[in-house]
Amino acid sequence: MNRWAKFFACALLAAVVTGTGVTASAMNITGVSQAMTVGSKTVTASDEKGDKVKFVSDGKILRLMSADGTKDFLSFNSFDGIYSGVDYSVRAIETTDPTMRLFEIAATREGKSCGYWLVGNHIGGAWTTYVSWNSFANLGFRTDRWHDLKATIENQQLVITSYNGYGKMDWRAQVFWNEQDGWFGLKRF
Repeated sequence: MNRWAKFFACALLAAVVTGTGVTASAMNITGVSQAMTVGSKTVTASDEKGDKVKFVSDGKILRLMSADGTKDFLSFNSFDGIYSGVDYSVRAIETTDPTMRLFEIAATREGKSCGYWLVGNHIGGAWTTYVSWNSFANLGFRTDRWHDLKATIENQQLVITSYNGYGKMDWRAQVFWNEQDGWFGLKRF
């Protein structure tokens, strides 16, 4: 393979891996709640239909449950393999195009991020994890390194930024809605 063929093959691969070949739809963030720390207390919230749910943590596992506690919709634990001393925070994110209420869940231990999830009600009312730590790994996020993740809203878009142990940005991606697939995607900057 000559140099130009290699160059174009690498460029195509980079476009696929970084998501630049994917057209991001017009999902816009219209509202964000304050982050709620889930410690020894139970935090309640409502989904986009107004149904109540609750988040319960024992310091190891966070559970998204029905308000009456009879259904465990999703459970979350640390991605670094250490399951004690984990602090979870949850915030609601409102979107348009499509209209959804998502819950962003962040897990930390002693200032280090050890988990991230973006969850919501999918078709048929099933709770689904749309974006997670594993999604980031598919775009070059180093799961074996120290991270401090920060999620911000920039131009009505959800942007996840990772900082290393020295406070330097080492990874950044935008969460977008892919209308064609009916699912969320990530576009690395």
